[in-house]
Amino acid sequence: MHARLIASQMQVIALRYIAGSWRLQNTSLGHSLADAHTSELQYLFIEQDCYSTGEQLPQELVTYFQVPEHMLSDVYRRSNGFYNSEKIFDKDGNLETFFTQFRFLVKFTVRGDDSRYLWNEMTFFSRWSPGQCAIICIGVPASLHCFVQKVIPSMWSKLSSSQPFALHVPLMESIVAMHDTSIWSIRDKVRNIEKGRSVSSNGVQDSVRMHETARHAIHSFETLTISVQTLESMRQEISDLRDQGRQADTVQIINLAATDRILACVDCQIRMLRNFSLRAQSNKDRLQNEIALAYSMIAQRDSQVMASLGEAARLDSGDMRTIAVVTLVFLPPTFLSALFSMSFFSSGSDQAGGPPNKWSMSEKFWIYWAFAIPLTSMTMAIWFWRQRQTTRRLKAPCL
Repeated sequence: MHARLIASQMQVIALRYIAGSWRLQNTSLGHSLADAHTSELQYLFIEQDCYSTGEQLPQELVTYFQVPEHMLSDVYRRSNGFYNSEKIFDKDGNLETFFTQFRFLVKFTVRGDDSRYLWNEMTFFSRWSPGQCAIICIGVPASLHCFVQKVIPSMWSKLSSSQPFALHVPLMESIVAMHDTSIWSIRDKVRNIEKGRSVSSNGVQDSVRMHETARHAIHSFETLTISVQTLESMRQEISDLRDQGRQADTVQIINLAATDRILACVDCQIRMLRNFSLRAQSNKDRLQNEIALAYSMIAQRDSQVMASLGEAARLDSGDMRTIAVVTLVFLPPTFLSALFSMSFFSSGSDQAGGPPNKWSMSEKFWIYWAFAIPLTSMTMAIWFWRQRQTTRRLKAPCL
């Protein structure tokens, strides 16, 4: 069980709307939550991912943002995304406080190293009341709050601080940008694989590389799909608030025109994420195509090797048949000579110790040929007959 974190000891980066401009400040979580009642608008960025790691969040954070107890369980801490909200109305039916909890995952690959990657598991809690709004961002990289700080001046002029989702729009724009970077990092790896394909390359190494990239592409498609669903849930919530505002005639709190502008921004972000999802699907399909092509090229290479081995075996078989024929020619006479001990030639001396005479041949030499020639011919005939029978049997169609 992790010890509960202390708010006063947790460092945060606060992006606050002060005197008509957005300013970045380094402070503690405890100090930021204490000032939240006086600050109108603020983002609180925590780079440490104390939510996904299972640590107990500071009680001040849980209380201020009204984080539901079930969202502190491992089921939600390990999830690949979620969206939840809670509304509190006053006695007149007007929206008094609005809380949201949502989560996004984005996976990045490292350029030049297929085995290295980085998961950004980001969790967000927000609290809104008329005139005040705060969003705490847990487990976010430094690039995210830099991007929010960059885009919010141009986007804020189109938004209204009276809207519960006004601060969500610049934040979602940064999530869209992160997904774009993630998709292109995987696309670059896919393109490198396509450009570097080769029949003579190391099949095992290339297969591992392609399967690693395919795993990243699958994760990217998964997180993009969940991000689209999360943003669609958020969009539905905004639409419901607009409809409730019309029915309750609470235009002074939920400005309908401002809500429509927020809806337009969120719709654009959803369309972008859907486009990224198609690109992620394209990355997956291109990788599967490369994997199939690699296996096909390996199979073709193996077929060529087997054909070469077959040709070499055919040549060896011809040589062996030649040796077999020569053996058949000489084996029967040799057998006869050994069997009957036929000595048809002689170079011995007539007298013991005398000089050798000339070579002489026995008058019975014809007996050797009388047996050797028919036996050799019969052996050759039987061998050729058996070869022809075997060839015929192999060529005969199977019924």
